[in-house]
Parts: sequence; structure tokens; C-alpha cells
Amino acid sequence: MRTEGKEQTSGWPSGDDARWAAEFELALAVEHSPPEGLAEEALEEARMTAVEAGAPVREVLGDPTAYAETVAAERIDETRRSSVDVEGFAPGDRFTSSLLLAGGQVALFGVVLWAANGLWMRVGWATGGAGLLLAVLIVLVTGVVPELRAAGRLRAGRVAMACAVVLVVVCAALFTAVPRGPQVSVPAPSLFAVGALLGAVGWRITPESVGRWFRGRTVPAEDIRSGREGDAGSDDEAWLTRLFALLRGRHGVPAADARRSVAEARDHLAASGGSAAGEFGDVEVYALRLSEGPGKSRRAARAEVVPTVLFTGGLLWWGIDLVSDPEPASLWFWAKVAVLVAGAWAWTTTTWSLWHQLRPAGKR
Repeated sequence: MRTEGKEQTSGWPSGDDARWAAEFELALAVEHSPPEGLAEEALEEARMTAVEAGAPVREVLGDPTAYAETVAAERIDETRRSSVDVEGFAPGDRFTSSLLLAGGQVALFGVVLWAANGLWMRVGWATGGAGLLLAVLIVLVTGVVPELRAAGRLRAGRVAMACAVVLVVVCAALFTAVPRGPQVSVPAPSLFAVGALLGAVGWRITPESVGRWFRGRTVPAEDIRSGREGDAGSDDEAWLTRLFALLRGRHGVPAADARRSVAEARDHLAASGGSAAGEFGDVEVYALRLSEGPGKSRRAARAEVVPTVLFTGGLLWWGIDLVSDPEPASLWFWAKVAVLVAGAWAWTTTTWSLWHQLRPAGKR
């Protein structure tokens, strides 16, 4: 969702009100994936409410993040909210974003190589293959694995993560241990074309179609939703299996809590004699209802812990590599410094936010 500074400040009585509006819009967009136009409509209503009350909007409506959650619960239908994962991503958003990210990194790599080494660069099969696999690794870790988990395909997500670990080892070996062999000269701007291709694919494909890819044919979504006639026991087990997968993968519910919810649903079905779809309705909506509550923000924060730890390791490796062989006269050295500074800033802000979100409520 686009956020233009002029639009944010116009109509708000004070700078703090404008900041509240920006925080609200960001929280709604990032955490709830709202339909188009909802943020603008809610902001206009908030502005009018504050003007009528004659008080700052922060005093009238409270914390913007909490208000965004209230608006989402009241104004976004359950079917749409049930498809959004615990971190606020709709199906397909992570994969398309990962393609854009990989394309931007490849293009930036081409700019740095061109500026540092000139128009032509020498590439061997080992380094060239490692660079290609590195782009695949970025898409796999930031796009494929999260999409599979959010779709409830937990086993496929574990397989994809294992493939990512293998790719890390292969890339490291190709960059360091494997002889480079014969090399060819390649124009550095050719990386722009590769980056543009990745970016164009990420821009052109729709998240909705990508979301359908990751659901796969193994998920009996339509049968479960409609409660079609068939083997009742088999349908109920499919519904319960799907419920557990959604609670664990899409909503980040701890395994013990997810198993308890499934066991309670199974006991209810045994006592009532009804079908799962008939008793509980849409499995995705029911999973959403079980996952909502005060613990949702903490689950969202916990979901970021492992990526943050991995990012910390990568940042440390990058810094050690930089100081172990400094070359201040090289442009490539300063490009690495810029990446390190940007990464350190991102790490600091992310870690600070996680620390605040994960602290016990009484210590905040």
C-alpha cells in the first residue's frame, strides 16, 4: 500500500496526529493485509472522531497498532483474515516479494562489480554457479519455505528448509574450496538483465495465483469447506489434520496448544456425532478463531526469532570477512561496508522490537 507524506499530514491538526495516522496505516497494511480503500476510510473516520472530540487522536482512539487490530477484526471479513498468516502476509505475498528482493540484489551486485572491476568480469563455472544458486537460495528461504508453512504444508516446508541448508553448503564450497577452472569474460551489465527478469516475474505474477500453487493438490480445501458427502470419518480426519497444520504453520500456534485444540475438536465430534465441517464450519476460519487473542502479537514476534538469529550469524560472518582482509582502496570494500552498516541498522531495530514484544507484559 502506497503511503505519501503529503496525504498523511493533510487534514490532521498536529504532527503527532499525522504520525499516529502513519503508524496506524503501516500496522494495518503490514499485519492485516486489508482490502483496498479500507485504510483511507478508517483514517478519515478517525480524523473526524478526533476533531469532534477536540482531542488528539492518540488520546481518543489509543495505540495505533491496537486500533488497527480492532479495525481489522471489525471490518475485514473472516474468510479474508483466515488466509493471512501470523505476520500479516497474504498467500503469495512472500514469494513475489522474494523474487523482487533477489532481482534487486542481483542488479546491485552488477553495479558494484561494474564500478569495481570495469565493464567486463571474469567468471568461472564454480563462481557463476554459486551466484546462481545464491539467488535460488534467497527465493527458497524468504519465499518458498514461508509460503509452504502458511499453506499448511508443514512436511514440504521442512523438505524445502533442508534443501536450503544443502544449498548453503554447496554455495560456500563453490565460492571457496572448488577450483575456479577456465574463466570467460562476461559484461557486468548482464546481471542487470537477470535482476530485471526476476523483478519482472515477481511484479507480473499475482499473489493469488502463487497462493494457489503453494496450496497444492494434496490439500482437500474444497471438500473440507463444503462438507461434501463421502467417508465421514475420513473427511473429519482430513479436517482435523488441516486444522493442526494451519494452527502450526499459518498462525504460529505452539505444537502443544495446536494438539490440544485438535483433541478438543475430536472429543466434541465423538460426543455430538456430527461432522467436522457441520459442527465447526470452514476449517480456515475456525483456525483463525482459535488463534486470535492477546497472544497473537507474541506469536508473530516468535516467528521472527529464527530468521533474526540466522541474520545475526550472516552479519557476523560478513563483518569478520570484512575486517580480516581490509582493502580501503577498493570500491568493493566500501560496498561491503555500506551493506554491513545497513544490516547492522536493520538488525538493531528488529532486535529492539522483538525484545519489547517478547518481554512479559508486566515488565513492558
